[in-house]
Amino acid sequence: MKTKFASRRRAIILAAAVIMAAALSQAYGQDGKPFLGSWRGKLDAGGQEIEIRLVFSLDETKKIKGTFDSITRGTTGIKLGKIDIDGRNISFAIEDPRVPLNFVFRGKLDASGRKIIGDYTASGLAGTFSVEREAPQK
Repeated sequence: MKTKFASRRRAIILAAAVIMAAALSQAYGQDGKPFLGSWRGKLDAGGQEIEIRLVFSLDETKKIKGTFDSITRGTTGIKLGKIDIDGRNISFAIEDPRVPLNFVFRGKLDASGRKIIGDYTASGLAGTFSVEREAPQK
């Protein structure tokens, strides 16, 4: 009788652990934590590489927000909007009056959590981008 009870108890504990892990994994992706911070890399614009930085943070309501910097062109603080996170996937758009094209980005966080690789469209044009997590400033 003891072994049957112990087996059932282990199965219940294992099932609860799996459910908790799945719930934590889903919450982790939805709140943006894997994407928070500063990312630096390159955007391919028709054969021309443009150095860029993306910065994601949380606002007062814990909603993810972001900015885009074109380091090559010296333009900083370009507002990002429509930020959507689904697990390791992220999409966002540039929503800044200084940028006349409709940029939409789609990327995926690699297994290490240190690189986002993806593509973008901009008013009919298309290209790729790749950014790596910057070390925190000391």
